Amino acid sequence: AQQAAALVRTLGDGLDAETLAFLDENTRDEIVHVMGVAALARQLPALDTDDAVNIIEELEQGEIEDVLAALPAEDRVLVEEGLGYPEDSAGRMMQREIVTVPSFWTVGQTIDFLRSSQFGDTDFYLIFVVDPARSPIGEVSLGKLLCTPRPRRVGEIMQGDFRKIPADMDQEEVAILFRRYGMVSAPVIDEHGRLIGVITIDDVIGVIDEEAEEDLMAL
Repeated sequence: AQQAAALVRTLGDGLDAETLAFLDENTRDEIVHVMGVAALARQLPALDTDDAVNIIEELEQGEIEDVLAALPAEDRVLVEEGLGYPEDSAGRMMQREIVTVPSFWTVGQTIDFLRSSQFGDTDFYLIFVVDPARSPIGEVSLGKLLCTPRPRRVGEIMQGDFRKIPADMDQEEVAILFRRYGMVSAPVIDEHGRLIGVITIDDVIGVIDEEAEEDLMAL
């Protein structure tokens, strides 16, 4: 942890924000302490919301308030919403950056939308198809989208057989579903059935590791 902290002092804002998401808790605590609130707030907008929430929720309450106050307004709203869900719930795990389109759009419209939108810095491989109420009705992989002629409707090629995760579902139940059905991602819905995020397998692997560690400690 001390060596990592020394490296952070050297790099300053040159530190890759993604690094923070992969550090163990003790090392990350030391690095955050060295960075300070202002530097941490500058780094967090570069992360997906699930990683940002995971980092912030481990801070002291006073530090959380200071970091949130220093975040850009748009990022602060997303992070605050994530922190508003129960601890160890799907809402805390989910990534808020998602791509949604209506079923009547064509493949060509969807591709043009992706190229002209704000998704350039977002890693994703699924596009969610939603109805007017923003309820998920299907999903399309990027591979399927790119291999389909532009005039085809998204509703014609979407996969409609998928499982939805309630935002208040316990993270251990989420992990069980992923293992049981071999899932790699799943949409998260609120109490009204509206799409609010996505959980991916990398988030679930982290939960599985946490649960295994807790079981071992209990022994």
